[in-house]
Amino acid sequence: MEKSIDTPGFAEKLIRLIYPAKCMVCDEIINEDSEVYLCETCYRLLPRCGRGFFKTPNIPYVDGLFAAFYYEHGIDEAIQTMKFKYHPRLSATFAFLLAEELMKEAILPDIDIILPVPMHSSKKRQRGYNQTELLAKELSKLLNIPMDNNILKKLRKTRPQSLLKREERLKNMDDAFGIANKDAVKSKNILLIDDVTTTGTTLNQCAKILNNHCSGRIYAAVIAIAEK
Repeated sequence: MEKSIDTPGFAEKLIRLIYPAKCMVCDEIINEDSEVYLCETCYRLLPRCGRGFFKTPNIPYVDGLFAAFYYEHGIDEAIQTMKFKYHPRLSATFAFLLAEELMKEAILPDIDIILPVPMHSSKKRQRGYNQTELLAKELSKLLNIPMDNNILKKLRKTRPQSLLKREERLKNMDDAFGIANKDAVKSKNILLIDDVTTTGTTLNQCAKILNNHCSGRIYAAVIAIAEK
């Protein structure tokens, strides 16, 4: 497995002596110097999507969706951990895996800027972080593409999409997003980043508002796709 995440520092190594690092899928203890939270077996068995960038009618405002994995076989639980428990190295692991799958593409779209799907300010204050922002930040380093988390804004609080049916999800996200700096996206090719997508409603609403001010292409990439 190729490595490209910064080597753990002394403090983290000390913590790992007390709390050993474990594979994010099977909980097997891994080497303290491991740069990704995966054992070799689980790495090989990851449920890779392998579809490249594809168009889907559910997300008409996105020119191409890329999903690294299917939302199953341990990937789902690891994403939930990243969402609700502050774990920067887990975000870095997922960024590495997403970048690795993207780099398998014969032709990568020409991307000018990476934008994470935003979280409402009150929710971010409550949780202390936006996991998608952490993911996008690490991916930006790996792909050497600038990331900006101040362009897309969540304008209002919404109910968790995972609790809603498809029709409810569409209504839930209506007019939920806005752009703080329209000039910053005017002629850019954009890569939207989210952790997981099911119906694509959130990504489509973000792309829709961007499409009103952007003459470039709008792509989206997620760690996993949950197909129902």
